[in-house]
Amino acid sequence: MDYIVNEIGKEFFLIRSPEKELNRNIYLKRFISSDRKERVNMIFDPGTPLDYEALFKILKDLIGGVQNINLIFISHQDPDLTSNLKALLAANQNALILGSIDTFRLVSMYGISEKNFKGVETFKRDIVKISRTGHLIQFVPAYFCHFRGAMMVYDFESKVLFSGDFLAGTNTKKNGDIYATEESFDGISMFHQIYMPSKKALLLTIDRIGLLNPLPEVIAPQHGDVIKGNFIYDFLSRLTKLDVGLDLMSWTQSEKDNLIDAINQFLNSLKNLDKDIYEKLILKLKRVGEFTQIFSFKDDIVEDIKLTPQDSVDYIVRNLYEIENGSPSVSLLVNSLTNHGLIDKLPKFKFERKDIESPLE
Repeated sequence: MDYIVNEIGKEFFLIRSPEKELNRNIYLKRFISSDRKERVNMIFDPGTPLDYEALFKILKDLIGGVQNINLIFISHQDPDLTSNLKALLAANQNALILGSIDTFRLVSMYGISEKNFKGVETFKRDIVKISRTGHLIQFVPAYFCHFRGAMMVYDFESKVLFSGDFLAGTNTKKNGDIYATEESFDGISMFHQIYMPSKKALLLTIDRIGLLNPLPEVIAPQHGDVIKGNFIYDFLSRLTKLDVGLDLMSWTQSEKDNLIDAINQFLNSLKNLDKDIYEKLILKLKRVGEFTQIFSFKDDIVEDIKLTPQDSVDYIVRNLYEIENGSPSVSLLVNSLTNHGLIDKLPKFKFERKDIESPLE
């Protein structure tokens, strides 16, 4: 599959990798002066060596070549966005990397010189002018989302907020469009429950976004769908209520054991009812070679889970429907979730039956 290139704001481009499960979103902003005599090109989270060949060709079309990159913003230190840095600096030794000092402390291990880096904390203000073109950008902290030194950038011209891993998500939307729909929040919820440390970190970042003036019209995360319009407020509002990371450890071991027991009973019932669908579901739940495991297995027995109880059940339902969408047998299996203990054994979790039945509508 090819990379997707799309202009999501004025001179602000998405370059999206083709992975089915968890894609990488690289972004490019072309700052062009009003008289069009000056240009500054800024790339955001420039990806990995897996992206370089496609990125090389795309940048040639958009800005005349990778050598014309002037600024490189990195939201945090992970290799899925920093392992291309050496290649970009080889193309333009004068390119400047922008990020937090905490981020550079780790990124410097690639052998990158301090002369190619400026910590965003060293600017006198969080709003910075691109001197050659007159444009304004604002650095917005996203501390502990998911890294201590995580940063976002707001481009005033396009009103696009590049958010890094905040509001990132796995691909749970059925169509291949780049923009978020209601289906996208499942992937955002899953990603945040696994990678974000606490709800408090989310709330602080949400508050900082709310202080931007004007408010962003587009939020562009490093993974998943681009968020715009009413979905910005809607998704941020839902995140204020989402337990993640350490918050999920508040349920007792006996509560978790009850959930794991109920899931294993359901899987055993499924195996007796339809072995073919059972084997396909187990393969999906193990997610071999993809993203991360939501369920930890020993052989075919679930031993641990990383999501909330409700989301764990919803996740099983979604994967059943991906196996054989709309078939009568799958509808029967989904209904059997409520008949094999996942609801009855866990009354204190207050599962909503409408959530379980929604795929049948």
